[in-house]
Amino acid sequence: MSENTPPPNDNAEKGAFAPVPGASYLDADMASLASLLEWYEAMGVDLAVDDEAVDRFAAPKTGVAAPAAASQTSQNAAPPAVNHGSGPIANPLLQQEETKPAARPQNMAGKAEIEIAAKAAKAADNLEALRDALMHFDACPLKRHADKLVFGEGPADADLMVAGGAPRKQDDLAGLPFQGAEGALLEKILAAIQLDYSQVYRTNILPWRPAGDRRPSPIEHDLCLPFFQRQVGLIKPKFILCLGEQAAHAILNQKGSILRLRGQAHTVEIDGHRAQAFATLNPSHLLNKPAQKALVWHDMLKFKRALQNES
Repeated sequence: MSENTPPPNDNAEKGAFAPVPGASYLDADMASLASLLEWYEAMGVDLAVDDEAVDRFAAPKTGVAAPAAASQTSQNAAPPAVNHGSGPIANPLLQQEETKPAARPQNMAGKAEIEIAAKAAKAADNLEALRDALMHFDACPLKRHADKLVFGEGPADADLMVAGGAPRKQDDLAGLPFQGAEGALLEKILAAIQLDYSQVYRTNILPWRPAGDRRPSPIEHDLCLPFFQRQVGLIKPKFILCLGEQAAHAILNQKGSILRLRGQAHTVEIDGHRAQAFATLNPSHLLNKPAQKALVWHDMLKFKRALQNES
């Protein structure tokens, strides 16, 4: 079997196997190409960086052949010097890259769109208006692949806001945060410190689920952040419970592992409102690593004491 031969697949004639990106057999049947496009869409690939693909493993292009007379003269010339480590070695692939046109400045385009998002969020004077602003906001790529907008749920004057990072599959289908096993576990965690789940406002930093539950890009995160911050300004909670690293970074405005940020009281000011924020592990993380529930229990005991001191 040559290296260009696709791997054996009993369902190949049905177009069932997904070609590996970059392989030479991509000119197979149309069903295989359609399968590849579906895979790209599920992974959140929605932007081509260049007009043409670049083969990084191809040999560098050689220059135009010199005339015969010149080549005869070059036979008598001294051989080219060999670099033995006295200086940098030129990389022909990098030299080839330098001749390509500059890529579109994504950061500048993102900056303008972030300003539009901030203005749209600030203009909302209640939660319903904020939801409507999100429904009409089309600049975020996450919206194109999500099934539904996942807005916050709970009392508009709640003292406690619980915020996760991004919606999951069940949230996307229902259009509500913390559905399925994740929501059931969150309800048990809050009940363990005598908190009524129905009296807590639940939301996420992102209102749309990233395809395949991938990590959102910085631009996608920054486009959604003003709408979350406006939720905080409208609800004015006394406490914010950050579930997971993504939510902790956005709310606490700090970097680092969730294991370093968890279990501590942080005073934050968001959209002109000051609140006490605590970070702990996300219930979706605990479903995969139940042994770490002990960490969350210790965090919730500290959080309970802070609630009691406030009252």
